[in-house]
Amino acid sequence: MSRRLLSHSHPPASISEYSQGQLRIRANTTSRGIQVLTIVGELDLATAPLLELALHDSQRAPAVVADLSKVGFLGFAGVDVLIRAAQRADSRLRRFAVVASTRPTQRALSLTDAYDRISCYPRVDLAMRAVTE
Repeated sequence: MSRRLLSHSHPPASISEYSQGQLRIRANTTSRGIQVLTIVGELDLATAPLLELALHDSQRAPAVVADLSKVGFLGFAGVDVLIRAAQRADSRLRRFAVVASTRPTQRALSLTDAYDRISCYPRVDLAMRAVTE
């Protein structure tokens, strides 16, 4: 697993990037402190720990949006990481939302009880609005 911090020319927002195998995660902190994780690739048993790391690094943010709109495969290990992140956010009175707009992500979430445990939205703007209300 590699992790590198990138400089950003528009403070106070910041960007971090995570990469492993077929998975890339870009963590962007908005000027309001909301952490948006843009996840690209395949989220499976091998890459789920990278998502766990990115979510752990974002635990100080008042709200987190995990954007899965560019995920081509979502395995149950990835769903489990998302469920645990939602539970941690609830226990710490923080907001957590997931953008699930593709067939692979919707299918994986529907095959589990994830829709009952995670706030899911079809678009990033709806998820952002939900975590800021």
